[in-house]
Amino acid sequence: MAEDNLTAGVRVPSCRYDRRCKIKGEVDLISSLPDVILQHILCFIPTKLAITTCLLSRRWRYVWCDTPSLSFINGSTLNAALYYKTQDRYTAPKMMDLNIRAREIHHIPQLNSWIELAMSRNVENMSLKIVANLLDKYDIPEFFYINTSVKQLTFEFYYANMIPIRSVSWISLKKLSLRCCSLSDESLAKFLSGCPVLESLTLHLCDELRVLDLSKWLRLRTLHVVRNLSGPDPMQIVAPHIHRLILRNSQFPCTLVDVSSLRSFVVILFRCSSLLFLLL
Repeated sequence: MAEDNLTAGVRVPSCRYDRRCKIKGEVDLISSLPDVILQHILCFIPTKLAITTCLLSRRWRYVWCDTPSLSFINGSTLNAALYYKTQDRYTAPKMMDLNIRAREIHHIPQLNSWIELAMSRNVENMSLKIVANLLDKYDIPEFFYINTSVKQLTFEFYYANMIPIRSVSWISLKKLSLRCCSLSDESLAKFLSGCPVLESLTLHLCDELRVLDLSKWLRLRTLHVVRNLSGPDPMQIVAPHIHRLILRNSQFPCTLVDVSSLRSFVVILFRCSSLLFLLL
């Protein structure tokens, strides 16, 4: 395509575009907006759609390249062609958000490459969803375990085993959400050992946990636990520093060993299609 022959650094200044519109008597208020505003708008749509805006006009050709948030939520779009096209032209010096959903074995190289790129751009919020077709086939790359920029992290691994293969160091992480992960008490403790400033922890259908000991995390204030309705084994919670505790589907035997700083306690029970909501 002709656009591929243009230098990636060439941009059409907004002011020049405005003058051309005035000469032709056209009104295009959206295109006349500064790049930073257009890029903020593009953050709310999947990256594949954001890239297609480069076909609108010369004004839009490189707007998406500096978008601070990337989203590959449809697994079919996480392919090699899109990967190379996007990474070759992506020039944002700072990445705020990376949201990826991978569902095929051939998505793994692109998944790891995007994680590596995001970390090099000091990404702050990251969400990784690995669906059932990749069970037991994906290992978190070693370089991911050391990161100084991530503040919010979500893993959704659909019961794949999550066992850190090295020490974890996420020194800026404040919010961690683990969803549908196969985690032992020891594995979770290893993950949390590298999160000294953690403030919020969500455990969604991580039903292998038996003793949740959070006594060492002094800044942890919010704990959200969602259990399986099928009747998981009992779990003990030791969390003396949390202020807010949310238990959902918690019709399992649960022992609150130490929640001495608790200020808000929410229990949501689902029984026979009815909802019982308790707030203490």
